[in-house]
Parts: sequence; C-alpha cells; structure tokens
Amino acid sequence: MNFNTLSPTAKMLKKLGNYSTGQPVASNDVPNIAIINACDILEGKKLVENLVCGIKSQGASAFVHNAPYFGFCNKINPLTAKYAESFRRVSAATADAIIKSNMADGVVIVADCDITTAGLLHGCLTANCPALVLPLGAVAPYDTALKIMGKVTRGELTTSQSEDVLRNEYLPKSQSTYFTLLENIGLCAAGASTNKRASGAQLLCALQTGEKVVQYAKSILSPKKFLTKNTYTQVVELTLAGKAKLDALDLIYKLFNANDIKTPHEYLGERAVKTVPTPRIVRTSGSACGGGGYVQYLDTTPPSFSGKAWVYQSLEDADRALLGGSLPSGAVMVLLNCVDTNVTALAHAIIGMGREKEIAIVTDGTCDNTGVLAVSLCRPDSLANEEFANIQNGDALEIDVAKGRFNTSILSKDQKARAKRNTTKKQVIYF
Repeated sequence: MNFNTLSPTAKMLKKLGNYSTGQPVASNDVPNIAIINACDILEGKKLVENLVCGIKSQGASAFVHNAPYFGFCNKINPLTAKYAESFRRVSAATADAIIKSNMADGVVIVADCDITTAGLLHGCLTANCPALVLPLGAVAPYDTALKIMGKVTRGELTTSQSEDVLRNEYLPKSQSTYFTLLENIGLCAAGASTNKRASGAQLLCALQTGEKVVQYAKSILSPKKFLTKNTYTQVVELTLAGKAKLDALDLIYKLFNANDIKTPHEYLGERAVKTVPTPRIVRTSGSACGGGGYVQYLDTTPPSFSGKAWVYQSLEDADRALLGGSLPSGAVMVLLNCVDTNVTALAHAIIGMGREKEIAIVTDGTCDNTGVLAVSLCRPDSLANEEFANIQNGDALEIDVAKGRFNTSILSKDQKARAKRNTTKKQVIYF
C-alpha cells in the first residue's frame, strides 16, 4: 500500500489493519490496484484476467469491481439518453467511493462506453488517484450499423456480406474517438483505442496496461498531471485534424474543467480559423444561441438555411416525428436535453429519406459530419433557461455558415418573458 496517497487518518487506519492481519507496515512498495469493469462482464473477462497478471507481475495486488455502464441502460430504455450527464456524475461518485473505501493506489477502467469512462475518470481525478483506461476494443458504431442495414434492405448486400464488411472494414477503425484523445494525453495505453475487440493485440495491451498502472501508482501520476494546458491544445488540434469528433472533445472538456483548466467554448472555432485554410468546423452564434454552437460541413452541405422551428424534448421524439412524415420542407429540428448525446442517427435517417436539403438540425448534443446542416453543442444548453432553451415551435430560425450566424426573429424582451415563464428548464434532471 502506498501511504503517500492517503490522508493522515487513512494512513493510521491502514497501518492498524496491517498490524491486525500480520502484514508488514512498511509496505509502501506494494500498490493496491482497483480494476473497475464497466462493461459486459463476459466480454471484459479475458482483459481483466490479463490485467491482473500484468499487475501481479510487478509485485502489486489487484481487486475487481463491476460497475454499471451507460450503454447497458440505453439498451434497456433508449429514453435514458437524456440522462447521460446525470449518469456521468453517478459514475464519478462510484469511482471515488471505490478508491476511498478500498484505499486503492491506482485504477484501471475497462470500458466500451465513453459516457461511463468520462464519469469514472472524473472520480479518479477527484480522489487524486492514478488511472488508466483500457477500452474493450473497436466496434461498429450505431450510425455505421444503420448504413449497412440500409444496404441489406435495398438488396445491395446479403446478410453474410454485411457481416464481412463490418468485421473487416469498420471494426479496426470505429472505436470511439474519446479513447483516441485519452491515448494522446497518456490516460489510455498505446494502441488500445484502435485494436480490434477480443484480438490478441488487445489482450497483450491489457497485460501492458497492468504493468504500466503499477508504475503510475508508484510515481503517483494522477490524471491531474496529464490534464494540462498543453494537452488541452493537443486535443483541440486532433479534433481539427479530423482524428476526433466533437462529442469526444466535449466530454474531455469536462475533465479539463474539473482540473481547473479553462476550456472556452469559442476556442475551437478560433483555432479552426487560424490553423486550417478552409475550416470544416465553424462556430456560429447569434440571437438564437448566445454562447454559440458548431457546424461541421462537407462540400454538399447547404451553406445556409432558413425555416420554422420544430422543437422536441428528446432524440426519440424527433425520430418519431421524422419517420411519421409530419415535417414539412424548411423545418429546423430543435433537439433539447441532448447534452452528451450524439444525434447523428437522426441525420442519417434524413439522408435516407432524401431530405438533406429540406431539413436542418439544431441541438445541444453533437452531430457528426453527414451532409445535413446541423448546429451542435449549442450553449448555454437546454437546462440553462436562456435563448436556446426557450426556442418554441414556429419560431423563424436562420443559419448562415459563411457569416457564422445562428439567429431567431424573436425579440430580446420576448425571450426574457419566456424565460420567466419557463420553470421546467431550471431544474436539473437526475436519476
């Protein structure tokens, strides 16, 4: 046990515990490593076994704790997508409790969900405990699966061919880019973000991660040492280079903020203008969104859009309305309560219907670059009870990518009046 990471009271209690069990008190060189398995127990079993081997090969002890993960909750009830922020906080409290109750010197997080990983890392940061992340491995994301299913439905691929495409083309490169950012700043083992799931390379990576986390524990290299201004600049540059997505960047921002590193919402847009000759990520701001939002666009994306607002309180509500055929041409779908949620599946549905020139998306969540004009990461978000949260059905909205504007025709005094009447957005939603 490394007493240097404990408070004076915890040191005394641990020493008393060592006396009572006959363990030597001077055991500073024997770290106690927690393995938090935040994924399917069976899928993570082999990785956990290799982690334990790697940890014990360095003379350290290990224990395993299974934690709930957001992906499982979302499978049970897709409506839980709106509670992503709350689940992240619950995960942070879980990690903090595991570390303090077991007096852990280091943590390895085995996960395949970026929401859960972000929360658990936040807990390690709060407890000032060294941590590493080991993702299960690359899997096909939801929007990729939708594309493949569409080809099977249209007869372009057979079922067996679709399985081969998923296995050979998408699996090696479709791990969440959140793990790519973590690997870049040192909180994820090298290569872990790109290895295939259940592959020999990933099992070897688990063994190396076990060895490395013991080194972190002995040196007391907590996440605070990695979350610096320099690494913040690095993750922004990676996003601009197309190696990471906006949802991953938004999640990792929260870790930097927890470490007192300021992450101005407009910084990404400023760097895009300075570093990229023709930026593909543009910041938009205006009367409809005081803090601004971001547009990712292709050559085929409409450069501007004007239309009436159709407001939905969740991604599921918007999806039902779109598939039900109730949206006219010129509709701007406003998706509220989508913080930490990727709404790209909705954009793919719009493209599948051939309506990418007729419908735009605006949300406080994120939307990948698909060809549908979408304003993501609108801030302040839905719970802030400001401009974006008080957009109503029928409001005239205008998006101009070239000018970086996102405006509404509603007067400022009317927006303030709406804010006074709006009481639901003032309450944060928890489980």
